[in-house]
Amino acid sequence: MNDPAVTHDVVVIGAGVCGAIAAWRLARAGARVLMLEAGPADSDRTAMVGRFAAALPRQTGSPYADPDVERFAPTEDNHAGTSDGAYYDQRGTVRFQSTYVRRAGGSTWHFLGNMPRFLPADFELHDRYRVGRNWPIRYADLEEDYCTAEEWIGVAGDHDEWNSPELGHRSRPFPMSRIWPSYGDRVVAERLIGLRIDGKPVRLMSTPQARNARTYDGRPACAGNSICVPICPIQAKYDATVHVAKAIKAGAELRDRAVVTRIDRVDGSAEVGEVHYLRWDGRTVQPGSARGRLVVMAAHTIESAKILLLSGLATTSGEVGRNLMDHLQGSVFCYAPQPVYPFRGPPTTSGIDRFRDGTFRRRHAAFRLSLGNDGWGRNAPPDERLLDLVRDRKLHGRGLRDEVRNMFTRMIRFSFSTEMLPDSANRVELSSKRDVLEIPRPALTFALSPYNRAAFDAARKVCKRIFRHIGGTGIDFLPKGDVFSGAGHIIGTCRMGADPSDSVVDSYGRCHDHPNLFVLGSAVFPTSGTANPTLTAAALTVRSLRAIAADLHLTSV
Repeated sequence: MNDPAVTHDVVVIGAGVCGAIAAWRLARAGARVLMLEAGPADSDRTAMVGRFAAALPRQTGSPYADPDVERFAPTEDNHAGTSDGAYYDQRGTVRFQSTYVRRAGGSTWHFLGNMPRFLPADFELHDRYRVGRNWPIRYADLEEDYCTAEEWIGVAGDHDEWNSPELGHRSRPFPMSRIWPSYGDRVVAERLIGLRIDGKPVRLMSTPQARNARTYDGRPACAGNSICVPICPIQAKYDATVHVAKAIKAGAELRDRAVVTRIDRVDGSAEVGEVHYLRWDGRTVQPGSARGRLVVMAAHTIESAKILLLSGLATTSGEVGRNLMDHLQGSVFCYAPQPVYPFRGPPTTSGIDRFRDGTFRRRHAAFRLSLGNDGWGRNAPPDERLLDLVRDRKLHGRGLRDEVRNMFTRMIRFSFSTEMLPDSANRVELSSKRDVLEIPRPALTFALSPYNRAAFDAARKVCKRIFRHIGGTGIDFLPKGDVFSGAGHIIGTCRMGADPSDSVVDSYGRCHDHPNLFVLGSAVFPTSGTANPTLTAAALTVRSLRAIAADLHLTSV
């Protein structure tokens, strides 16, 4: 597109991890880049930590509470700007549980920071097990990009432990050595010795993390502040404000508080060009627009689909908004046979990856187990347990102190995260309900499949065997039955594929219908696997940048 009115080479919608990385590398290579972010760009970390400390109750959205954000950039975390006390218009048989943040840096502000790669098998799910869908690329196609993403973000891990045919060949070591295991990790790892399930040993592995094991990229090493979710007080845990700042330093422009309303085509052609937005400042709302040779959609899974639907773009396949996925979670608790001293360090530093792949995937979802360092976690926090002892068991004085010492030092928990298969009925649509800017809210249809129900049963049985093997007592489950919690891993809605009739973008994130529109992030995942999605989304961004750079005739990104 050679339009003299175009003032930007690239307009990036969304300043989360994928949008910020793209803006940084493209600006660094000489492109004129504009970032549009619906939320604010202020990042007074000390004030945010203070808001979290003062909040009752303390929730994932507590540090980011802001009346203006709640009005003009609502999400399910903060939805005061909606008329019925919710942002999602929930239409499914079950409620979609996961949320996200609309502010510069995106949901990496309150993510856990776990950074495992997808497994080689995850890219070939249908070929191997006749369920789900294959990706248009294989693990080997993304391996170098994984390494680059780990370097740019700063990932700590154990190269030797994770370098295997099943977990995926690694061509480079992690940028940092692993985050040190907690005392509870060491106790459980030792007691797991000798346990075999389905003929294979079960062992605890360190979890790769976007958390500094040493000073890295100007940020300090982890100090074990224990509030990584919802905010790291010292930025030892990565968040995408790192790359927002790098992008601005490289010459990119950021317009925050700019809520995108639609993207226009260029003169009826297949190309897109003008991006319309409403810019708010808490008192006024002003319309604006920006034009670019390329448009990069990186507004998170639900918001990206919503903007494409508002714009009437990428309609050929009918797949925009479909195949909404998450990692459906539950927890299993017990008392360890000896003190494990939880409530110190990151929320999790180790897990069991043995059940992420196997022939069982023909029958039920794979799952990953994370060993918590936070006692019984948010499902059963210490203040609630303490209230039970005082109110229900009538303990006080020395008896209360002894029971607290006995109970709280031995709390141990595994959470299980189950993959989902793509289902076109699980989807994002435009609601007739609108937010304060008169923009349709996302209408979500979501259901639980037998594939996941069977995985819940399998994961609980595995956890029960683990706890019995290590000598655990008082084993319990939360939630119960088919109830689940969300992992915050919102996946799907703009899936990639080779065939334009059943996918939205190609393997580089380029929209089949619009050659100068790219979609970045976990929205493009064809399947969910069991890995936290951020690293794979970042690796796919590295891959997409090569295609974008070629279109812009940039020599290197």
